[in-house]
Amino acid sequence: MDSVEDKARFPIAEVALNVPLRRSFDYLIPEELRGRVPVGGRVRVPFGPRKSMLGYCVALKEESDVPPDRLRAINKSLDEEPVFTERMLQLARWMADYYRCSHGEALNAAIPAAVHAGRKGRRLQTAHLLVSQTEAETLAERIFDKSPAQSKLMRTLAVMGGTAPVRDLKRSAGVSRATVKALEKRGFLALGQEVVESEDAPLDALPNDAPLQEPYVLTDEQQRAYDVITSLMKRGRFDVVLLHGVTSSGKTEVYLQTIAETVKAGKQAIVLVPEISLTPQTVRHFRGRFRRLAVLHSRLKETERRRYWHLIRAGEADVVIGTRSAIFAPVPSLGLLVVDEEHENSFKQEEVPRYHARDVGIMRAKLDDALVVLGTATPSLESHHNALEGKYTRVTLSRRIGGWPLPPVEIVDMREEWARRGRPRAISHRLEACMRQSLDSGRQVILFINRRGFAPFIRCPRCGFVFRCPRCEITLNYHTTTNTMQCHYCGLEQRLPERCPECALEQIQFGGTGTERVEEAVRRLLPEANTVRMDSDAMKTRTAHEQALDAFREGRAHVLVGTQMVAKGLDFPNVTTVGVVNADVTLHLPDFRSRERTFQLLAQVAGRTGRGEAGGRVIIQTFMPDDPSIIAAASHDYEQFAGGELPARRRLGYPPYGRMVRIVCTGLKLEPVERYMLELAAELRRLCQELDDGSSVLGPAPAPISRIKRRHRHHIMLKCPGVASVQRILDGVQPILGGPRRARVIVDVDPLSML
Repeated sequence: MDSVEDKARFPIAEVALNVPLRRSFDYLIPEELRGRVPVGGRVRVPFGPRKSMLGYCVALKEESDVPPDRLRAINKSLDEEPVFTERMLQLARWMADYYRCSHGEALNAAIPAAVHAGRKGRRLQTAHLLVSQTEAETLAERIFDKSPAQSKLMRTLAVMGGTAPVRDLKRSAGVSRATVKALEKRGFLALGQEVVESEDAPLDALPNDAPLQEPYVLTDEQQRAYDVITSLMKRGRFDVVLLHGVTSSGKTEVYLQTIAETVKAGKQAIVLVPEISLTPQTVRHFRGRFRRLAVLHSRLKETERRRYWHLIRAGEADVVIGTRSAIFAPVPSLGLLVVDEEHENSFKQEEVPRYHARDVGIMRAKLDDALVVLGTATPSLESHHNALEGKYTRVTLSRRIGGWPLPPVEIVDMREEWARRGRPRAISHRLEACMRQSLDSGRQVILFINRRGFAPFIRCPRCGFVFRCPRCEITLNYHTTTNTMQCHYCGLEQRLPERCPECALEQIQFGGTGTERVEEAVRRLLPEANTVRMDSDAMKTRTAHEQALDAFREGRAHVLVGTQMVAKGLDFPNVTTVGVVNADVTLHLPDFRSRERTFQLLAQVAGRTGRGEAGGRVIIQTFMPDDPSIIAAASHDYEQFAGGELPARRRLGYPPYGRMVRIVCTGLKLEPVERYMLELAAELRRLCQELDDGSSVLGPAPAPISRIKRRHRHHIMLKCPGVASVQRILDGVQPILGGPRRARVIVDVDPLSML
């Protein structure tokens, strides 16, 4: 490490800023700060009209290309020691190049918000209801017509116990600060301050009072997987293992025992899970084995995230468990990275930088000479292809622990159900009969539907009018819990009208099925069963996931209805019936991955049953019983699915046989968006012709959801044979990627969403 005297000879710092400019900036280091600005440390600098902005020192220089009289000086250095190691700086540089963001944006994503600004504590503004919860409900109903936002805020604050941080309240209710202030002026709530700054207050999560558990004896298959992974680990070189194990085959125990070897070698492990809802269950497994355990995810309080981050950085955590952003956990010596359910879309960030945590993790492990284990029952076709090509080492767990067979799967053709009854039914007669049989024998049921709300659309049966969001090109979703129509893209909420606005008919119909409708159907058919719903509407508090799962685990709830939250990672041996209410939802998406996602979801949710002596069964309701993805999922046959899907991908040049980039332009006015995208597509085609390597351009065209929050959306798809082609073409159009005035251009490398 350079001494202060060595650093002092560098008068200039190269600083990366969290701005969408793909370059860094040189700043003069004042005399009093010479030798005190570490590479990888945070600094405060002037930028544009701003007097102070947070940045990251990425290099020290003796001279700059900028004339000395034009160099501005650093205001303040926030760190004596680097926040980022050289390898993390390298990782951020790779992210910036690959995902087409700035170095500062990549670094900004790698550090919790509370750490960025160097806060040691803060004053938190809170809101307090000045009326009782009963009065709040009455007031909310009274003011709804004039102010739906204020009404929703009142209800949300009442549900949160009458007192809540304003930041959390705004996020939960989906309203602005102006709405909070409006209710304060009306005398319905009061604003106050809560000091959150104690460094030695106990953490709310992860008490270490759980009894230590001994490792389980591995099965023959688990032992082979463990031997392969640990032998690769002992080489001390980067490698990737694809652990392909059917549901309930014991992948977690393999993780635990290989992590124990990592810790024994004096290194640390990071475990990524795709959903916050899986974190409590994963932590429960790991806490009995590892005392020095840390958690990183967005549901933690800001102070908790900051404290965990510092504990990890100090080397006091052997194992870090978390969702997507935990890939940046500052472990001093990464030995093992586990990505559980590696195929999951939630590992992809949909904001800048648009990184995929699995792929960033693989690059991080490569820089650290660490081992990566990708675990899943349904590998992404990209990972499956890499294993076929020999880039990854595949190990397979083909049998369930205890020898339990995979559950039989029945496909219910809903076309026949419809023909018999002449009207839609959320739960078929066959699924109802299986549910009754399970509940009568003291067993439990899980129902999966990948849509929240009661009805995905509302229409008039006479004139055909469909209620749409006035700001987005999307139908409004009806929610019974609030008796409102909601837009799931912009958050608009409106009261359901009594009659059609076009023809004044009073008999409005609800179309489609969501979690609320399924929950209502269960309560009507099986009133004696205690039903719990798990979706993003119901799971709003920090502990809601754990409370719902605990109720189900302890038998206080008999039927669990939910979205993707219930489709993976849950282990309940008492579940003997799993029902997929509508298997076709993802099949109808305009996306080349729609069949892959359908197969993965069905295979994962089917794995939630048959985990004990009572066995289990799966009922898949579908209007498309002959689709290859549904047939393969029903037979638990991944190879059948992949063998049918990969040739089509190869023929069309889709991943894993090529790379894709989606470029989206959004703007309030349609004409400049259309004109710009035509010009951009022409330039992209010109560059593709110059390369002459098979690269091609699709579009431009309106996006499947052509308007969100009043902004028109057009997109282009760039298809290339490899990463080098992507980089050359995007470098070629970089000067015009700023887009037209008042428009926004989004560049998404390796996109997972085509909407």
